[in-house]
Amino acid sequence: MRKAYLLVFSDATGGKPAIREWLNKEGAVIHWRTDLPHSFYVISEASASELSQSLLNHIGKKARYLLTEISDNRQGILPKETWYLLRHKQRAPRNEG
Repeated sequence: MRKAYLLVFSDATGGKPAIREWLNKEGAVIHWRTDLPHSFYVISEASASELSQSLLNHIGKKARYLLTEISDNRQGILPKETWYLLRHKQRAPRNEG
């Protein structure tokens, strides 16, 4: 089953470029999105533990981060594309036309 996660990280990880590189290489990551500083939304069927171990292998233990599953008990002000991703665990369809 697909799960939505929030990954929040410190600059010591190498920042967004290093995390983006890991997200693009990690086969267990189905989709990802970012629209807030120091964070990514991640869609995966893997557990937080499995993803965390993979991330540690990529960045080492030099930085702080939090990877947590996003439940239905959530509120905030985010772009509609992000809400769609979190609700449906897939990217919003594009309006081509």
